[in-house]
Amino acid sequence: MNFYELTLETLIQVLTDSSEDLKASYLSDCLSRWKSRSDVDYFIRGFSDKGVFADFHFANSTFSSEEQRFWTQQLFGGLVAMAMQLARFHKEKKPISIGFIRQNFGHQAEVIHGTVCQDCGARLVNALDIDRYITMPVISEAIVEGLDHDDLKKRAAEVMALTYPRLGSEREKAKLRAANTNITVSSDRKPQTMCFRCGSKNLKTNRFLKSLRKNEFVMLSK
Repeated sequence: MNFYELTLETLIQVLTDSSEDLKASYLSDCLSRWKSRSDVDYFIRGFSDKGVFADFHFANSTFSSEEQRFWTQQLFGGLVAMAMQLARFHKEKKPISIGFIRQNFGHQAEVIHGTVCQDCGARLVNALDIDRYITMPVISEAIVEGLDHDDLKKRAAEVMALTYPRLGSEREKAKLRAANTNITVSSDRKPQTMCFRCGSKNLKTNRFLKSLRKNEFVMLSK
């Protein structure tokens, strides 16, 4: 299976499953042009500043939860990034190997955002903070391994259904790292407005850096 072709097919599946039929139709045309004459320009134009996908985001009303919409959006963005890179490589007639893709696509998250109470010092990250932190390792694995094993559409469906195994394991690893740093993890997915410990509204957004020596975070700002 051609990597570019499989990525386009998966993008079409994601859009179709999200009731974005017009956008899926555009990518179906991209796929047809690729199969008939190896054309990638139509795809590249679609994601230009004035293309049909400019500023595209999935609507909240399409999904059963914000959590599902978030992961579908992240998956879509990762697939687009992969398809764009593959399209450019085909256009420039550069060789493409799974080894190169594995080495260069995606990177591990280093920083997680949270809040610190300026009155009592309580530190907190919520479920959305956790998901943003683990997005890259989850999505990059799903895409790269899906291309390598020719099961990208299956993995994409699992991400959308929130059942992809790496999603759960990365969440647990991040929660453990937070716990080791005395950072409370909230199940909420909305911005924190009040300290869970003292009730103060004097909260400040802070960044926590992944420690390379210990399974914990290091606070970067106060």
